[in-house]
Amino acid sequence: MGDLVQAAETFISKNLGAVLKSTDFLQLGVDDVKAMLKLESDNNLIDEDKYRSVVAWTKLELVERRKHFSDLFHLIQLEYLSKDFLNNVVRKEDLVGSSLECTNLLITSLVSRLSGHQVCKKSKGQSDEILMISGPHCQRSVAKFNTKTNQWSNMPDTNIARMFPSAVNYNQQILLMGGAKRYTSTYYNSVEMLDLNDENPKWDSNLPSMIEKRYAFASVLLNGLVYCAGGHSDTGCLSSCESYNPEEKKWSSIRNMNQKRVSHALVSARGLLYALGGWSDNITNTAECYDPRNGKWEYIPSMKTRRTELTAVVLNNEIYAIGGHNGSNYVSSVEKYNLDTKTWIDVPSMNERRNGGSACVVDGLIWVFGGEDAKLVEFYDPATNKWQVSTNMDRHRSSLCVLSI
Repeated sequence: MGDLVQAAETFISKNLGAVLKSTDFLQLGVDDVKAMLKLESDNNLIDEDKYRSVVAWTKLELVERRKHFSDLFHLIQLEYLSKDFLNNVVRKEDLVGSSLECTNLLITSLVSRLSGHQVCKKSKGQSDEILMISGPHCQRSVAKFNTKTNQWSNMPDTNIARMFPSAVNYNQQILLMGGAKRYTSTYYNSVEMLDLNDENPKWDSNLPSMIEKRYAFASVLLNGLVYCAGGHSDTGCLSSCESYNPEEKKWSSIRNMNQKRVSHALVSARGLLYALGGWSDNITNTAECYDPRNGKWEYIPSMKTRRTELTAVVLNNEIYAIGGHNGSNYVSSVEKYNLDTKTWIDVPSMNERRNGGSACVVDGLIWVFGGEDAKLVEFYDPATNKWQVSTNMDRHRSSLCVLSI
């Protein structure tokens, strides 16, 4: 039955544009509509189709369905819609204008596009390369890995050697933030950028510094903004968080997490941030999510295993918590959180234990690199539910930054 469901979802994903425009779509219940909106497609205009289908579905039975519009609108990835479409279509829709939540989401997306910027959406399979930055024993080292050829190549070294920094990929502009001077209590809030859109990219340090110095923190991109959470600083463990608008080049503080977290993981899914694990007084299995609409952090069910120095990714609407340290040992175990059922379930363990490894998603596979004593590159295929070894690491790297490019 599982294979049949998977095959059906694959067929619908390949024909999603036609499905969204069909009369059958208009007769679906709200839960089935949500399921359709969560599906991915190679069609670069699919997000426009999703928006139009939601409006049409809502207006078919406006009195009854209007109450669902805000939740459905939240599932549309506005960052992939053009500024013209947002201004000329979305902004003029009464369903959007009559909802404060929808209006706030639209304003946030438009503000991030003031300079004409739009996030580029890659089709599945288009991104074959992964960038690896830093690690305690090679802080300035940057390497690129091709998932199709298993080949490594060198990239320009960073300007500053950073221990336990964090990084995000903002439209092929790599932002590397924070960290510390090797084996010292000198913490950084500086930021540097590598623009991969340039023919000969070089690291540029002429960017605004974070509000707070952070080491062993976590960062992620959501709706055109860079979010940084927790970590360690001169004052100790942090619960503080901040966001950066790359277009305005401005940092802003946001509400603190419910607890201090160091060496944790941070991911974004369905318009929310999710902070997992880490440590302050003790290693924790707690998790919490942040909603930018109301500015609040709320706890979600805890992971099954306590984890610090873990890595996490989002794939197929599930959050994967991978490896780390449980307080006694490095672990190879993996678990995933289903955003619909709000439950954690076990996933097959990796081939190696990884403390301080890092992961990203490429072409529907989870690729994992580095970690203390880890020598292998491996990937997880959700279709087979198995981990497979790809090749060896180019060198020892732990607490590194890994980004799909």
